[in-house]
Amino acid sequence: MSMRRGSVRSGGAAGYWRRGLVVACLMGSVLLVACSDFSERYYGRTDEYLPARSISYVEARREAILLLLELQRTLSDEFEVGEWTPPALGGGSQVDRTTSGCPAGSVIERWKLGTAGPLTGETWPQAVDRFAEILAPLGFSGPVDTTVRAEDHTVVFFNEETGQKVDLGYYKRTLVVVDTGCVPGKWSQDWPQGTEVVPEHLRTTGRAIHSGEPEEWAPYNSPVFGE
Repeated sequence: MSMRRGSVRSGGAAGYWRRGLVVACLMGSVLLVACSDFSERYYGRTDEYLPARSISYVEARREAILLLLELQRTLSDEFEVGEWTPPALGGGSQVDRTTSGCPAGSVIERWKLGTAGPLTGETWPQAVDRFAEILAPLGFSGPVDTTVRAEDHTVVFFNEETGQKVDLGYYKRTLVVVDTGCVPGKWSQDWPQGTEVVPEHLRTTGRAIHSGEPEEWAPYNSPVFGE
């Protein structure tokens, strides 16, 4: 997997979040991050403050999924969170979108394929450090602590050059969300291209367009990590 290194300005990610991009929301007992209308509803930011990426929609989608899978695998292998469980059919989506902060004609896809067992007070800071170690060479700064309740734990990593964001959080379950940044095109363009790297056991609701019905996925093609 190849991703372009970004140039990170000192304090840029923290300033970005102070300007009001979404940080965290709760749905039931499972932590969900990056609610699309948070910045507009609570901070009034509707201008274009994210960069437009010079990458195809499909490539950005595949790139985001591969990074998400790598981060999930790291948590399972090194921090004993167990297997990742996708939402049941009829449940929430595994990918959604927003145009908040994006230039006209572009959109962000946000991927969250499933949840796993919780981290602990001891393993949480170790996991955050491990994410920073993985993400820094890819141009991400952070972590920025976005915790809003004492019992929750959430951090954000941000790439100022590409506008991409990675969220890590846990409450009763652990969740990772990776987005594409602002890519040219319309929501779910060229679907299901780019989804061939999603493992079979994680394929359920997808976009959740038709509640209770399976998503259309591209035929599985096993990714090779570290390339």
